[in-house]
Formats: sequence, C-alpha cells, structure tokens
Amino acid sequence: MSSKILSVKEGKKSLRERKRAESDFEVDDYLKTPFRGLPNRILIGIVVSLCVFGLMAVFSASAPEALNNYHDATMYLRKQTIACMIGLFVMYMVSKYDYRKLKKFAWPLTLAAIFLLALTLVPGLATTSFGSSRWLQIGSFQFQPSEMAKISTLLILASGLSKHFWYQRPMLFRITAIMVMAAIVLKQPDLGSTMMIMSGLLVLLYVTGTSSLLIFSSIFLGAIAVWQKILHTPYQMARIESWLNPYAHPQAEGWNIIQAQFAIGSGGWFGTGFGGSLQKLHYLPVQHADFIFAVIAEELGLVGCLCLLGMFTAFGYYGYKTARDAQTMFGRLLAIGITSSICIQALVNVMVATGLLPITGITLPFVSYGGSSLVVTLFMVGILLSVSRDRKEEDYEIEEELKPNLPRFAR
Repeated sequence: MSSKILSVKEGKKSLRERKRAESDFEVDDYLKTPFRGLPNRILIGIVVSLCVFGLMAVFSASAPEALNNYHDATMYLRKQTIACMIGLFVMYMVSKYDYRKLKKFAWPLTLAAIFLLALTLVPGLATTSFGSSRWLQIGSFQFQPSEMAKISTLLILASGLSKHFWYQRPMLFRITAIMVMAAIVLKQPDLGSTMMIMSGLLVLLYVTGTSSLLIFSSIFLGAIAVWQKILHTPYQMARIESWLNPYAHPQAEGWNIIQAQFAIGSGGWFGTGFGGSLQKLHYLPVQHADFIFAVIAEELGLVGCLCLLGMFTAFGYYGYKTARDAQTMFGRLLAIGITSSICIQALVNVMVATGLLPITGITLPFVSYGGSSLVVTLFMVGILLSVSRDRKEEDYEIEEELKPNLPRFAR
C-alpha cells in the first residue's frame, strides 16, 4: 500500500480549508450510522487457523521441558489453551463493539499504561527474568504492561491523526506520552517491545504524510540513542556480539543462535515430522516462545514455514484491505496500525530465529507461548474486525454526498 494513500497534503488549499475538508469526514458524522456488514470472515478464519497452529506448536515445543520440570507434558499447552479461549472471547466481544467509540478510551488507556509501566521500575513489584523487569504479578497471574502500551499507542495516535496534523499541539501531547512509554520500556530494559511501540508511531506518521526526511532522521537519532543504551547494558551488548559472531562463544552468548540455526537446517524440505525435533530437547533455549519458529522449521521443514508465513501474508493483505475499505479515517488508521504492528512483530521474530537480527525477546504473534501477549493480540484483532464491519458499499449515498468535499486520501 502506497505511503501516500493517507497523505494530507492537498496542494494549494489553505490550512483552514483542509481542516474543514477533514472535519466532513470525522468519525462523529457516522456515529448514528449502523455498521453495514458482518466481520471479515476470511480474516477470522486466518486468525483462528494461526491460533490452532500455535497451540500445536506450543505443545510440541514445550512438552519435554514441561515433563522435566512439572511432570506434565501438557502443562504449557493447557495454560496457552486457556489464554487462547479468553482471547477469542475478547476478540468476539470487541468485534461487536462500535470501534468509533474507542476514541474516548485513548487517553485513559494511555495513562493507565504509563502508570503500570512505571510500577515495573519500582524494586520488589516487578518480576525479573533474563535481566529485564518487564512483568507485574497479581497472585498467580503475570502480565506485561508493555502489551497494553502497544494498544494505547495505536489508539491515541489514530484518534489524534484522524483530526490533527502531527505538528499541532494535541498531537505533540500524544507523541510525548508515547515517548514516555517507550522510555520506560527501554529502561526495564526491553528493547524488543520498545521497537514495537516506536514502529507503531512511525508507521502511522508515515502513512499520514509526515515528511520522510523527518521520519528517517528520527530513526537515525533513535538508533544512536539505542546504541548508547546497548553499550551500557552488558547482556544486550553480549547479544549484539553473539549475533555478529556466534561461534566466538559457542557455549555462552552464541548458543541460542547456533542451536536455532541447527534446528532450521535440520528441517530440510518437509521436516522431521510433528514432535520430532531434537533441538527442543534442552538444546534450544526458550523453544516454546522466542525461538518457536526454529522448532517449527525443524519439524515441518521449509514447506511448513512457507505455509505459516503465507498465513501471516494473508493476514496482512486482508488487514490492509480492511483499512482501504473503512468508512472513517479513525478506522483506516487503526486498521493500518494493528495490521502493521502484528506483521512487523512476526517478521522480527522470524528474522531473529534465522539469525538476520540480534535476539530481541519478541514472540511470534498467535503462535508463541505467552498468555498476556496472545490475549492482547486477539484484542487488537477484535478492533480490526470491528473496523471491517464498517466497510464501504457500492452506490452508498452518504459517500457520494461527501465525495466533493473530501480530501484526496478519503475519496
């Protein structure tokens, strides 16, 4: 999809005229108009297929560790199944909710996310694992506030950019709030989640016509800041060094990458068969979460990997199609943000497993083990399905009435 599909540059029109044209396309003008269709059934089928695929992959990848540590090979599967059922129920309920009313939750959700993220920096409140304090625990329930930050980033941006240019005061407040969330997540430290939050910001700024020079300059300056952070974080620096030369320390920092490559290389065309992975037998760390793609590659081979990547490609196609057909600018931006966020996360996870990127700790959406991640992802899909219900129809009268006054990106 061209980056100019949502461009707000309208030639010689004055700023006042552009604002008036945009206001004609505001969400509030449609609030009294009911949805005109059912959720996209193909999108539902793709998501359910990915969830089922994920449950099978989690069971296969986690069974040896679960049996060794808990004497129950299905322990991780049962937890993931419960999370999947909750997530699908949430997806169904959210898909029935009018997404156009979500604007009012943008700021409350953002402030709640900032508060919960701040709690992870309080000693004794957060659960620390692999050198990062990114989880909060309530009883036996553990969740990552950074997952909430991803949703709030998309909501607050979509609600703002549907009415304002990026340089106007309301948008500057929103961008500042997002930068605060990203800074806290980076402090945890959780570089992977920081990348996901910032990618949502940059994608939506880009598609709404923000200067490419400004965006790429921001990326460059951000990369410098992240590199300085990495230099002062020993375990992250070790990840970079092991990525550049994993065989320099094959029994230490380079172990994960080497074992993942062994698993992928052992799969061949058709794999060793479901459950036949050898690398998951206490060789490949975090095999049911961060490196689950390597187990899939070993057991199902190149053909299985292509099928999985094909499902994500289809998800991206129908997600962007939902954005194209949406009746409101708010819906278009939400659909683009959600689709891009999930697809970018999947791409980064696969690139990490194949050694094309350093280890980031990012899971594979719908597939990797992780209850809070799965529920939040399905919540986002529920919003996407809600947007898909409000799609365009041929010869719809209100569209023809508004068309002469709409900016180019809305025609």
